[in-house]
Amino acid sequence: MSMMVMDETPAPSNQPYNSKVSEAIVRLLRRGATSHLTQLLSKLRPAELSGVLNGFPETRACEVFALILPHQLGGQVFDGLSEKHKKHLLTKCNREYMVAVLKSLSKEDQTRHLALLGQEEAAHLLEELREDVLDEEDLGPLEYEKNTAGAIMDTQLFSMTESTTAAAAIQAVQGLSSHDSVFYLYVVDDHGCLTGVCSLRKLILAEPNQTLREFTHSRLIKVHVNTPQGVVASQISRYRLLAMPVVDDVGVLVGQITIDNLIHVIQDETTSVILKMAGIDSKKTDVLSQSPFAIFGTRVPWLISAFIAYLLVSAILDGFEETLEAVVQLAFFFPIVIGMSGNAGSQTGTVVVRGLALGIIHSSHFFKLLFKELGVNIIQGSIYGLCLAVASYFIFHNHLLSITLGTAMALSITFASAIAMSLPFFFKKIGADPAVAAGPLALAFIDMVGSINYLMIAFTVFNL
Repeated sequence: MSMMVMDETPAPSNQPYNSKVSEAIVRLLRRGATSHLTQLLSKLRPAELSGVLNGFPETRACEVFALILPHQLGGQVFDGLSEKHKKHLLTKCNREYMVAVLKSLSKEDQTRHLALLGQEEAAHLLEELREDVLDEEDLGPLEYEKNTAGAIMDTQLFSMTESTTAAAAIQAVQGLSSHDSVFYLYVVDDHGCLTGVCSLRKLILAEPNQTLREFTHSRLIKVHVNTPQGVVASQISRYRLLAMPVVDDVGVLVGQITIDNLIHVIQDETTSVILKMAGIDSKKTDVLSQSPFAIFGTRVPWLISAFIAYLLVSAILDGFEETLEAVVQLAFFFPIVIGMSGNAGSQTGTVVVRGLALGIIHSSHFFKLLFKELGVNIIQGSIYGLCLAVASYFIFHNHLLSITLGTAMALSITFASAIAMSLPFFFKKIGADPAVAAGPLALAFIDMVGSINYLMIAFTVFNL
């Protein structure tokens, strides 16, 4: 039997950079006022201090971090730092100090942070940690690839064999320390393979002489050690679990992943989706420490693709030059039609991308969702089209212009929703990230189709 120990650690800091605090820290650091700086650092909240250090270059952050006392505060601050800063501190900061900081953290957090290093670097650092704090059994997650279930799983959990009686299991639970937290009782066979799971409520209500095999759930929700962390987060969210068992290739129970393990994963996944929808590389988001050229290199590919698409839109407009010259009023309403279709497409794309990311929407839902979104946007397009037609008639008193604008608005919004809904499914089909489909490239494509639609309708209505 093994036990799961839950340690409360702060979530990574997302608070804004505090310029006044950072200026004070830099000023004291330059003066060499170590005692005053240490006193200032001890008065700051861990989350606030993490945010300040994330805004410093790695070298300066290392100088400041080494002055944080006590070590428990250093551990809380370290947990909120970016991965880049953590790697630098683990390899460049005073080794004795870093060992003391790591010892102040839970075994689970120690393993998670050390997994950021290579195997050789991690091994050197592990040699300096006491065995009673981080023993060999607890280093299992370091053997697995980064961003997998095995890398963040907790190897300490509560499990018993199938032949154990309910009375014996209850007695074992009662013998746990008051600091231990147990969500589920995992049931294994003689070879350690996971065969069942049981909530503590069901365990208490069972007959004392019943064996665990008789009343535990055998239809298991579990993940493999190499399952991506994002998939694990999606599974726990979908099935509303408190913890997820992790098994190896032969089904042996090797650990579990709790909600606490996944907090930072869920935050990273959400941030990644949002940034990709904005056309930004989600791996290069530390704008406080990056140079303008580095930020430019991150964003320019998406902007170039959008720029090319808008050049095509300009070419399309040039092809309808005679139409625009004949009916000058068309140019006044062009931004409204294109802007509204882009907004409608963004709404649809956001819903679809988020649904695909959470696993709520699947490829089999394409046509059902397509017809639903078309229905919604036909209604929206008709209402906005009618409003635009009426408004334009009162301004220019041209019924052909009103017909053109009303029809163009309705069709552009409808086409935009179909495009915005189809692109994420297409990207997913070819193995690309669906979030990319909701970025600048998708908006440019919607604008291109909307422009063609607008001008073709005007060309037809005015018989040009």
